Amino acid sequence: MLLNKSHPIPDKAESILSLGGEERSGLDSQDRVSSSMTSVKHTISKALTAFDGMPSFLQAVLVMFIAMIGFTLQAGIVKELGQDLHVSQIIVIRQAWMIVFLLPPMLKSARGDLKIHRKDLFLWRAFFTYLSILAGFTAIIQLPLATATTMSFTRTFFLTIFAVLFLKEAVGMRRIGALVVGFIGVLIIARPSELLAAGIGGIDQNLLLALAGAALVAANQTIVRVHLRYDRPTIIVTYQAIIIGLALVPLAWINWKPMTLGQFGLMALIGVLASYAQWLMLHSFKRAEATALAPFDYLRLVLSAALGWYMFNEWPDVYTWIGAAIIFASTFYIMRREAKLGKERKLQPPKY
Repeated sequence: MLLNKSHPIPDKAESILSLGGEERSGLDSQDRVSSSMTSVKHTISKALTAFDGMPSFLQAVLVMFIAMIGFTLQAGIVKELGQDLHVSQIIVIRQAWMIVFLLPPMLKSARGDLKIHRKDLFLWRAFFTYLSILAGFTAIIQLPLATATTMSFTRTFFLTIFAVLFLKEAVGMRRIGALVVGFIGVLIIARPSELLAAGIGGIDQNLLLALAGAALVAANQTIVRVHLRYDRPTIIVTYQAIIIGLALVPLAWINWKPMTLGQFGLMALIGVLASYAQWLMLHSFKRAEATALAPFDYLRLVLSAALGWYMFNEWPDVYTWIGAAIIFASTFYIMRREAKLGKERKLQPPKY
């Protein structure tokens, strides 16, 4: 039988050839993806090997730097979301995502013991954390990012004060002098010219809120120093995330606004950053002393200034930079002094 141009067999042959080409193209694409994945794994493996070969202190600095990036990005996202959503709504969803990430490690490490043994300390800590997150996040939303970050460093002053009042620690004149100097740095950020012109009423209320947030964080950390003797950190942090999330549900419900898919994604990212930045910071402290790493915590100010400029067209004024330098010097001195006194106490022979 003769074939003419309209016969379907050539069309089938062309289809088969076309499918074969598509299959080859698909295989080539899979090969490229597989090759890319192998390359990524190889790069990660080389990076981890290089990290393991670093001195312990350099490892701690690198981990701390990554943690500071995480904390700064979290603050920037909170500020961005806060332009449209109420702070309580942001915190509730953040807590929910934190629970998702914290619950598996808690269950793995608890080994059947899921009790809080010091409920009084836990509830006080949860209360202070509840207030500090509300105050701190509101300050981040309302103030320039670098200013809010700078004010958060004042927690060192309050830690010293609370240690004297509640833990009965002795404080010499040097640390008292450092506290006074640090307070002067806070006043400089609050704009001395405005204070002279308008009095105490001329202070930005959001600065006071940031200061209150730092004080509440310090109160929290003071309680932790005692609480960790009785309960595991993973249990404390996870239960606290649950309690704070539930406590904020009524306020979030009142102020709830529908969210876009993008906003919900940013909320999830906050949860990831909050969980893993804290985890990274704790691991950096395992590799080096906290006092040696303290100066690197102030990288958050530089990162916050850069992120504030990039995202919100903010740039710290002269008062903020001068005040930040004074607060940095004061808090660094207090931490170094505390470390020195701690070593001296360890070297002293026991009294019988």
